[in-house]
Amino acid sequence: MPAASPRRPQIENHPEFDLEAAHLSGTVAAMLRQIEFWEDRERNAGADLETSVIMADEAGEHAAMLSPHVHHPYFGSLKVRVGGREQTLYVGKHAFQDVKGPHHVVGWDSEVGSLFYTQELTWTPRRGGKGTIRRRRQLDVMQKRLLRVTDLYDDEQGGDTGGREEVLLRRLNEGSTAGMRDVVETLQPEQNEAMRFPAGTPVIIQGAAGSGKTTIGFHRLAWMTNAERGVHRARPEACMVLMPNRVLAAYAARILPELGLDSVNVTTPESWAVGLLGLEKLEVTDRTLTLLLTDRDNTRRALAWRKAKLLGDARMLDVVRTHLWHKWIGALRGHALSEALEVPGRGLVTFSLDEAALLEILRTVFAQDSLDGYRAAFRREVEERALEALRVPEEHQTGVLRQLSTPLTTLLGRVFASTTPVTETRRLLSSPEALKASSLLTGREIQLLQTDPLSGIPTPRRAHADVTELPLMLAMQAFMGGIGRAVGRTLEPFDHVVLDEAQDYSPLLYALLGRATRQGHLTALGDMNQGMHGYKGPNTWDAVRGVLPGAQTLTLSRTYRSTRQITELGARIASTYNRAADVQGVDRDGAEVQRYQGGNELELIARAVKDAQAAGHTNIAIVTRRGLDAERLSEALRDFDTDAQPITTQEHRFKGGLVILPVNLAKGLEFSAAIVASADTETYDDSTEYERRLLYVSASRALHWLALVSAGQLHPLIA
Repeated sequence: MPAASPRRPQIENHPEFDLEAAHLSGTVAAMLRQIEFWEDRERNAGADLETSVIMADEAGEHAAMLSPHVHHPYFGSLKVRVGGREQTLYVGKHAFQDVKGPHHVVGWDSEVGSLFYTQELTWTPRRGGKGTIRRRRQLDVMQKRLLRVTDLYDDEQGGDTGGREEVLLRRLNEGSTAGMRDVVETLQPEQNEAMRFPAGTPVIIQGAAGSGKTTIGFHRLAWMTNAERGVHRARPEACMVLMPNRVLAAYAARILPELGLDSVNVTTPESWAVGLLGLEKLEVTDRTLTLLLTDRDNTRRALAWRKAKLLGDARMLDVVRTHLWHKWIGALRGHALSEALEVPGRGLVTFSLDEAALLEILRTVFAQDSLDGYRAAFRREVEERALEALRVPEEHQTGVLRQLSTPLTTLLGRVFASTTPVTETRRLLSSPEALKASSLLTGREIQLLQTDPLSGIPTPRRAHADVTELPLMLAMQAFMGGIGRAVGRTLEPFDHVVLDEAQDYSPLLYALLGRATRQGHLTALGDMNQGMHGYKGPNTWDAVRGVLPGAQTLTLSRTYRSTRQITELGARIASTYNRAADVQGVDRDGAEVQRYQGGNELELIARAVKDAQAAGHTNIAIVTRRGLDAERLSEALRDFDTDAQPITTQEHRFKGGLVILPVNLAKGLEFSAAIVASADTETYDDSTEYERRLLYVSASRALHWLALVSAGQLHPLIA
């Protein structure tokens, strides 16, 4: 017999709608009472003025945190049975304790809150015993009003209702906005599991386009800041999110205030690197990407690709370390330290270190491999040996070290000769002898590093560095001056780091981030199928696990962004170079993919735009292969009554509406409708895997409506 279909959830005229509406009113009233109490300064008076001010400020902070949630106190409920007693728990974005009544709310990021998202029906409470889920319910609330009640699971009505999928489809059918979606209300079980992967373990989350990776990363960061994480709890101001470009960073960061993460640093690897190097005015280029997008010579493209991959190889960390070891060993020769120091109660005492002793200290420093770099560690080691050798009492140590400071600084200046990570990196790369010293690189690899396949790509006139060089420069900085989170003049490890589009970050950068972050506190979100910048990234996640001890990989098996028609098209493209076709999409039917071919391309694009607008879409992207194409088309389309705002550099921001942008800046963004311009083999070479990856990314930006345009014949993969 065929399996019985799940019961359809009651959406309108739910039998308990009035009860739920009354509970919502009670919760809103309780929250308003609590806010009024906190804002009453007379009630928050202490024994003295200072105490009163502190208490009032703390109460004000509590009121400010709760106030935004009064209009939407919760989004779901759980009926649970624990120890023979039943109770209903309401789940919201912000926990609330009703001190005078039953209108409590548990936070979505708490352990209890996680029960709302899982498929499990039993759990073990902290105080022991056994807990059972009797019912899960979704509650749509807006502006203090209950709009809809949807049962997701109810054991009295046969169990699973199919409501979770229905709520998800309802959300997915909504139009896109100019910012990333908050998915707290609709986290799916596999997303929830990935988000709550045990703290303190590096995790790599692999998922196809539209699987929610980036959103999960932000929500995982919010989960990490919950007090229940204990020793692994992260402070938002001590966390960092790295995104591939500033357009995507600005787009994604708009979700942070809703998750209580306003103070998290959302930036790009390049911005973080030049900031740490103290070279904010350094212009960063990506000449390899320019070559790949503009040069048709596959031999030259392959050479540039191989060199970029080698520059980001994890072995380069030890190549840099070996280079600095030999450099500083040579600088130590012939040097010694001898200084008469005034020790209170003992008079002048001479402290001396000969060349052998200095060499021993350098070995110790390299073995310790401290966060703040070898120069600072060398100074610290000399100072500690001086205090120990001279038996300086603690109360006199500061004065003795002050006397030692000038001669020690002079010695450090001679040994750690005045140079910058930028110049030292280029000195290393230009010297075959220095590259040979580590014995880690083959002769062919050293020869590759001496070639310049990018010679035909212009460079800026001002001081600049290429993105492929930056990880090496960061490695130099890590050993010379330290790496981590700058706090004043000191460096601390980040509490947690999230990497978006993680398939495009080099293994060397992963190794450096592992040094700059608390052990185990790194979350990488990526898709090997979308490796547009694969010349910088790893070939497989194994290369990342090799530099992040204990790292685990999770795979998201579903994609939620696009309709069935768009998802199937993307899978067809991706199946030519990977197994992306196995990815399961949400069964959300939509408009057929629109194809416009043969004729004036500008006229075809303008017609596609008008068709998308007629279908009710407002956030529309025209995706081109290169930035130059976007600039050219943006201007030319005005003659066809189409005003598409260009996003051609990282300084531009996506603010919604009709935009035109190259595929490298569109990556990670989503739009209600997308139009792929010049979707043909002349633009996307069918014989090159990299070009098919670009086409896949272009064709996977749309939520609901996708058009493919070509003046001639469409690309065979999408025709």
